[in-house]
Amino acid sequence: MEDWKINNHSNRHFAIQRNANEISIVEPQNNGSFKILAELDIQNNNSEVFDDDLYISFDANNKELNIFDRL
Repeated sequence: MEDWKINNHSNRHFAIQRNANEISIVEPQNNGSFKILAELDIQNNNSEVFDDDLYISFDANNKELNIFDRL
């Protein structure tokens, strides 16, 4: 993700993973597993956010990812 600009305005701890066409935002759990918070399809500009406490937007053309806590 070094070629992406990540604007993280969240207070939560998570990891961002990327493969060829998708970005996943995951949160580590106490048992060693990860909870998927969001999946972003960067090829088709689609996103699914599975956590109601987060707002996530992205621009694949400009390689920019924005993450916010919802109030």
